[in-house]
Amino acid sequence: MTSALAKRSQSPHVVVIGGGVGGLSVAIRLLCLGYGVTVLERAATPGGKMRQIVVGGQAFDGGPSVLTLPWVLDELCVAAGVVRSDLIRLTPLDPLCRHFFADGSQLDLFNDDPPDGRNPRAASWQRSADEIKRVMGSQAADEYNRFRHHAARIYQAVERPFLQSPIPANPLGLLFQNRVSDVVGLLRLDARRTLWQALGRFFSDERLRVLFARYATYSGANPFLAPGTLAVIPHVEQGFGVYSVEGGMYRVALALAELVHRMGGQIRYGAEVSRLQVDPTDKRVISAEVAGERLLADLFVANCDVPQLYERMLAGTRVAERLRRRYAHLPPSLSACLHLAVAKQASALSLCHHNVFFTQDYRNEFAELHDGPPSDPTVYLCNPDFGEAMQRWFFLTNAPALKIEASTTGQSSWNDELVATCRQRVISKLSRHGIDYARHVAAEGAVTPEDFARLFPSSRGAIYGAAASSRVAAFRRPPNQVPGLGNLFCVGGSTHPGAGVPMVMLSAKIVAGLIAKRFPTTGAARAMQTPGSR
Repeated sequence: MTSALAKRSQSPHVVVIGGGVGGLSVAIRLLCLGYGVTVLERAATPGGKMRQIVVGGQAFDGGPSVLTLPWVLDELCVAAGVVRSDLIRLTPLDPLCRHFFADGSQLDLFNDDPPDGRNPRAASWQRSADEIKRVMGSQAADEYNRFRHHAARIYQAVERPFLQSPIPANPLGLLFQNRVSDVVGLLRLDARRTLWQALGRFFSDERLRVLFARYATYSGANPFLAPGTLAVIPHVEQGFGVYSVEGGMYRVALALAELVHRMGGQIRYGAEVSRLQVDPTDKRVISAEVAGERLLADLFVANCDVPQLYERMLAGTRVAERLRRRYAHLPPSLSACLHLAVAKQASALSLCHHNVFFTQDYRNEFAELHDGPPSDPTVYLCNPDFGEAMQRWFFLTNAPALKIEASTTGQSSWNDELVATCRQRVISKLSRHGIDYARHVAAEGAVTPEDFARLFPSSRGAIYGAAASSRVAAFRRPPNQVPGLGNLFCVGGSTHPGAGVPMVMLSAKIVAGLIAKRFPTTGAARAMQTPGSR
């Protein structure tokens, strides 16, 4: 059966495959420009990796737990003509994170005051510098000040040419699509050394090297391989603030889906796209197949892990073979093992919203991740109910993505015994810091890389796409337009500019801009003539 999707005012109609944050964000932007939009989501609810898990009758955010760069969300709402606070209410966190080191020392970092990442001033991060001085001494505080200036310069260099623009096929392309000032700024990227090497030049105290190296894992990267450019991530957090979402992170997905409906878009749940039909004569996608129904459209946007495109939806086409050769060799990012626990009483150890318990040997942790979950993992604990009697504890430890053979045969090492081992490692880590897990926890559950692989086809359980573990990783990452197919675009964490809630929303902005330029409607043409706010 074939059906043509209805078009509003004969505008091009867009099928968005996947109702994650990227798919919903691009749907909103395209609806603003006058396109007809239908979102096809294989699950029964929106959000993709931003989802909820119920344990012991309590709803947990089972995906992203950190929200930063609020201007990205604000900008999306402005484009849609709504006030962000009417949809999503944010509260800045203070402190932004509490760090527990293996030697028993403890360090808080704070949002800059005021958070203004585009205009950093040394005084604005004084509280964090004072805390570092209290715990580690004056030299460490001075080193931190120098590092923050360095990280701020990287952000200023990457915001326009990387975060808000399509990525060229090679670094030389940056010379032709950017202003001279942007090109000069690219000299500050610090991509020639690894993040760990860069941190070694700034910090004499290894605790600070370990603390800031952990930010590489926000993109699923190994800090001993990832470029020094990733020093930008702590500036993004501290310079722009870290926020909690009223109602939990999943409220973001619900609000975006609500906005799609309000603007006249359609979202079909339980609609898994099994195949995209390609017209070989003019190299474009003509339909998406859902449960035997062929849905015709003018344009298609894939909000899924990019390997799912060439391994499944485009399987058997020449385009799929080219994409497979181009991307299949890219190493996957890290995965994670999640432990969710309902704590019936608050811990005697003072916790805040975001907490990190570090390993004794950070280098060894990443060496062990090559083959399996580490024996002494760094443990991240999200505790959104801190200060209350009953608390929801969300633990995350790094884990490798599934091996290719495990993802194809379904025979991975993630059995009940390994899950129990990882759970015990978390419990042991907490015990060393004075938390009696058994005394506090009333109900618990777990999510493994194998679960992620099942939920997100062809991902191998990697939750950040391809690993950002080389100097040229940004240029090898799949671009926002699929090469060889003029009307198929990619949005989300496995494409440019990268993983994380604001990055995914920025990928939606880039895709909407590409579509508006190449397939304009009246509204899109008018928007292209209006100078942007940034």
